[in-house]
Amino acid sequence: MIKIENLTIILQSFRIIDLCLAIDEGQFHFLLGPTGSGKTLILESIIGLRKPLKGRICVGDKEVQDLPPEQRQISYVPQDLALFPHLTVKENILFGIKARNLDWRLYEGHVQALIEAMRIDSLLDRYPANLSGGEKKRVALLRGLAPKPKLLILDEPLSGLDPSIKADIQHLLKNLHASFHPTTLCVTHDFEEAYFLGDEITVFIDGKVEQAGKKEEVFLKPASRKVAQFLGATNLYRAFVLAQDEQSQRWILGIDGARVSVPMYLCRNPLQVGMEVDLFIRPEEVMILRKGKPVKESLRKNVFEGKILDIMDRGRDYLTFFQTSKEKIPFEISIPSYAFRNLSLSTGQTVSIALREESLWIMR
Repeated sequence: MIKIENLTIILQSFRIIDLCLAIDEGQFHFLLGPTGSGKTLILESIIGLRKPLKGRICVGDKEVQDLPPEQRQISYVPQDLALFPHLTVKENILFGIKARNLDWRLYEGHVQALIEAMRIDSLLDRYPANLSGGEKKRVALLRGLAPKPKLLILDEPLSGLDPSIKADIQHLLKNLHASFHPTTLCVTHDFEEAYFLGDEITVFIDGKVEQAGKKEEVFLKPASRKVAQFLGATNLYRAFVLAQDEQSQRWILGIDGARVSVPMYLCRNPLQVGMEVDLFIRPEEVMILRKGKPVKESLRKNVFEGKILDIMDRGRDYLTFFQTSKEKIPFEISIPSYAFRNLSLSTGQTVSIALREESLWIMR
């Protein structure tokens, strides 16, 4: 297990105070935050390039904050990859094993399995200058994994790649983790990347942890408005608690004159009538109802009629901009391409929408 306790870093006016982070063995953990939030400072402190003002960094049962980088059993794949241009691919891969004076015989089978998994058998005698961007990423990842580190750190591993190569490397990383189970900490600002690859996510904004937990929990149940906005939340509304229905265990919220019914268990904190809260639902959880089709019980309590204002084709899906007729409340709705074709939607059309109640989330 990797454990960071009370890590404090001060760089001029920027402060990270008492950061705590825990990564279970074999976990793919993402540190997710906007540019300039301090993620790189944390990485530099973990790998030993920057000494924190205070705090403990434990790798397994060993404290490493006072050890030099080469003694921490941590592999680091930087954003620029830092492949050695004067070494072949094979020499780059073996660099970490040789630099630590490890017995090659204990790693030979492991390295060969990685080479096959990475599909770079034909590249071993080449130099980095003769590799494509995707091939360089594979070599850098393999070099990091070769010495069987206690922790693999990836800094924006998919940045600067073409979409097709990025998708290929994403699947490669997922398969590598499933096959070799390296304990991994990955830093990124791309929440789609974090959701696809990660087990757990720590959201780090303005020098502090805003939320940490399972990826589904973080994306569907953000801890605060700040987290929701960073994760790209668009259907985020300021609401007031109008009433409490004890019999059905539901809260009735008011949003600009509209009433929304929400099960009590979908609230992060206790509520009371008159309280101001934030209500959130992701665009893919808003349903457009087809005329003449029966509506599921779970959708019937929050149905709104309105008009489609605009439609944006994004290739994989269509982003539909909807506004309720009476209260003029806007909703963004993400519809998969195949479903959009079946719905035959058009700008200006009057339709009814329903909110999946299990996907509504209330934040104080």
